[in-house]
Amino acid sequence: MMKPGIRGKIYCGIIAVVLLTGVLIAVPVRFMVEKALLHESLNKGVSMALMLAARSQDVVLGMDFLYLKEMIDRVVQSSRDISYAFILNQHGQVLSHTFHNGFPVALRTINPIAKGRASSIRYLDTGRELIYDIAVPIQIDGLPIGAVHIGLSKTKINRTIHSLLWTIGVLIGCSIVIACLAGAGFANQIIRRVLNLHRASEQIMKGDLDVVTAPALKKHCWDLMRCSNDRCPAYGELQQRCWYMEGTLCPTCKEGEYAEKGDVCKTCWIYRTVSGDEIQALSESFEAMTQFLKQTISKLEDSREAIEISEKKYRRIFEGSMDMVFVANIQGVFVDVNQTGITMLEFSDKQRLLTSWRFSDIFSLPDDFIRVQQELKSVGFVRDREFILKTRAGNERQALISVSCQENSDGAAAICEGIIKDVTHRRNMELQLLQADKLASLGQLSAGVAHEVNNPLGLILGFTQLMLREEPRGSQKFEDLKTIEKHTRNCKTVVEALLNFARKTETRKAHVDVNSAIDQVVMVVAHQFEVSGVEIQAQYDPLLPRVLGDAEKLKQVVMNLVMNARQAILKNGFIVISTEHDVRRRQVVIRVKDTGTGIAAQILPRIFDPFFTTKPTGQGTGLGLSVSYGIVKEHNGEIQVLSEPGKGSLFSVVLPAAV
Repeated sequence: MMKPGIRGKIYCGIIAVVLLTGVLIAVPVRFMVEKALLHESLNKGVSMALMLAARSQDVVLGMDFLYLKEMIDRVVQSSRDISYAFILNQHGQVLSHTFHNGFPVALRTINPIAKGRASSIRYLDTGRELIYDIAVPIQIDGLPIGAVHIGLSKTKINRTIHSLLWTIGVLIGCSIVIACLAGAGFANQIIRRVLNLHRASEQIMKGDLDVVTAPALKKHCWDLMRCSNDRCPAYGELQQRCWYMEGTLCPTCKEGEYAEKGDVCKTCWIYRTVSGDEIQALSESFEAMTQFLKQTISKLEDSREAIEISEKKYRRIFEGSMDMVFVANIQGVFVDVNQTGITMLEFSDKQRLLTSWRFSDIFSLPDDFIRVQQELKSVGFVRDREFILKTRAGNERQALISVSCQENSDGAAAICEGIIKDVTHRRNMELQLLQADKLASLGQLSAGVAHEVNNPLGLILGFTQLMLREEPRGSQKFEDLKTIEKHTRNCKTVVEALLNFARKTETRKAHVDVNSAIDQVVMVVAHQFEVSGVEIQAQYDPLLPRVLGDAEKLKQVVMNLVMNARQAILKNGFIVISTEHDVRRRQVVIRVKDTGTGIAAQILPRIFDPFFTTKPTGQGTGLGLSVSYGIVKEHNGEIQVLSEPGKGSLFSVVLPAAV
């Protein structure tokens, strides 16, 4: 069922008001008219009865019944309200009457006249008609000689009242029609303006804030004030009202926003001159509201764009950082982590890290986490705290952490933001620099020692060889001299190794095919290794670029690494030599991996020290890795090692690719 609209409500209201007004008027009018008519009719009836009684005195005494009949007939005919008339004598006998069908006997005694009364009125219901029976005595010198009865019809009075009520009803109907016609015009004006506001609100909901709801002004403030100040924002404005505008320059206007100057403007004579009724005021305020919304949305759009630009900029910084950047809540749950952090912690995607890894999980040592937590609680931040970071796979890295916590409105820490920097490579570089300093110092020392020892060894070897020429083979002296020669040669080999380590020999650089150079080393040692149960596997990158360097020295590096790997394998095993091209860093990587005994963590930092060896006496000089380290550095490269006792070692030689 449809609900009534404003038009229907206005019509119903008008009809209800007119009807209620008509009823409120008709009811008292009816009673007033009825009372007045009844009073007038009774007075008239009594007067006619008195007049008839006065005129009939002589007739009654003379018993002139014919004349008496004419008299009462004339009285009945003189008024439509009189239904009957009859005259009784002093004994109650009917002398004359106007009934055509016989006189009703009951009427003789139904309305007696009390003694001393001038008249008597009795209300009768005959079944067909309502009658007021008016009885007046006929007297001569105060003595009653009879009575006159006139029947005044109440039904006829009621018909008159009904006619009056019908007239009032017709007038009310005409009033309703006239009121509805007038209300229709009024309703159309209201409905048209309300519908205009409704359509405007729908347009606003669709995003159109350029709607116009208020009628155009017929007079403008600059016209009324004869103003020509075009700097005023209201000047030349044809639609918007000046009392809704900010910054108007009227001398009597209050500065500020509408909320501040609105009350003042409502007392302005321009406002009283130009403003309209309540609906127009609603339309004007609605339009002012849309303008304010438009300005606010424009500002919000500008702010949103600025926020988006700022967010994108900081998101690029966040995601593009080479360090791990993270956000965690006070419970230690990660809220956000950048891609570097995901890679550093060895996760495949962010969601898995956020749901399964906590801030405390990245600390390999619980004491490190406790110290960071205590410092955050006491100071609110931690700066460049070094700790051992643990990845999801269980690997450990040296790292620096800087983190600070933001407080909420209660003063309690709400969220923490931090940066974790992987310094493993830097620590390795520091160790390598320390190693280089060591090697430089030892190189200088070794050069001096080698020169001092080399000359006496040459003399010993020379005289020993001269003495051998004089001794027959097989003699005891010959065997003793051979032993001296052997150990002298061994000492000379050590001294030459020291000299090679200490002095920088001339390097002849050229474009070297690394795969081919490694292949030559493998061909030399492969057969010997296979006999002892060690298999060499070569895995070359077919697209490996060349490097700029000394091929013989690079072969020496590979040979030293392969020989060390062989000596680390106690029984059967295999050695894998592989090459790879790191396109992003433009580097060539040579890897030598073995299944040997591995290197203990406590001696791993010393393996490049000169003369440091874990081999038995007589099986190594401890200079192989030191020499290899020097050659790699000479080629602007790096040598790295990963080893775990019982699982073998992996040596990686990183060289710059030739341009």
